[in-house]
Amino acid sequence: MTEPLTRVQYCPHCGNQAPQRLIHTQRHMEKTWSVSDGSEDEHPWSTFIVVCETCHQVLLYDNMGDQLSDKEFDQADLIYPKSGNLHHSVPELIRKVYQEAFRIKELAPNAFAVQIRRSLEAVCEDRGAGKGSLQKRLANLVDKGEIPPTLSELSDVLRLLGNLGAHGINESVLPIQAAAIDDFFRVIVEYVYVAPHKLNEFREKMEHYRSLRSNVEE
Repeated sequence: MTEPLTRVQYCPHCGNQAPQRLIHTQRHMEKTWSVSDGSEDEHPWSTFIVVCETCHQVLLYDNMGDQLSDKEFDQADLIYPKSGNLHHSVPELIRKVYQEAFRIKELAPNAFAVQIRRSLEAVCEDRGAGKGSLQKRLANLVDKGEIPPTLSELSDVLRLLGNLGAHGINESVLPIQAAAIDDFFRVIVEYVYVAPHKLNEFREKMEHYRSLRSNVEE
């Protein structure tokens, strides 16, 4: 009988460094497109399906190009559940504070809410929101057009839950609230940092594509 492949990895489900066991490798062909000429092609791909042996939840790792062997599944990109890594366009300080928060989301929802509040403070600092309370700084970002009114409402929810986590005596942040806090904060980060970065990347690629076409046509 083949010995199961197990690696010790951080599990976002339960917040533990725990043994993870490979239960299946799903291999398939993935469509890709060339930036230079827009042509379509297919390449081998695979997804590692893994189980955390502490909480028994499923994790999925993306093996781009089917380059890694089953024994190396822990080196692939975790695509489910969400990891604590934010997009590289997000400033390092904000990413660091959020990573610290994410590791305690399941274990300590109150502390997680407080850390997310710190993450919002870091966003305000990075975007030049001025001095004052977090509420005033967030309002300043709305006035400057850094975040739209809809996201301002979300950020106010994060601020209030962060206060609850820090000062609540008779109430605590529930796990379901911690999950919502996580989603809300990621939406704000996506709007402020990630979406503009991806738009610029798209423009650069399209300009490169047009340049290549012009050279071919000449």
